[in-house]
Amino acid sequence: MLIKIDEELYNKMVKIVKLRNTTLYNQIKDIKPIDKLNQVDTLIAARTLKTKRIKECIKSTLRELIEANIKPTKYKIHKSTNIAYITLSKYYDDILKEVLNER
Repeated sequence: MLIKIDEELYNKMVKIVKLRNTTLYNQIKDIKPIDKLNQVDTLIAARTLKTKRIKECIKSTLRELIEANIKPTKYKIHKSTNIAYITLSKYYDDILKEVLNER
């Protein structure tokens, strides 16, 4: 997720969260600002990262189904991951071939 926030306000928020919720603090303390990047490049990078995560999720679910001797289908992947059918249709065949070639 990309958000625009003033650095001073961000630092104040981190200090407040540190005092109230250490779990949340541990997650947000590693957030780094994206300095002087073109917004278009930033959005492309975010889309690329999200696509990579979706592909990894599909791949791991396919592996789990194959290891459990269950025939993988788009429906079963959708039920396990809640990834939209349109997205599954884009990547399913290529990822299935890749997973089957690994074996």
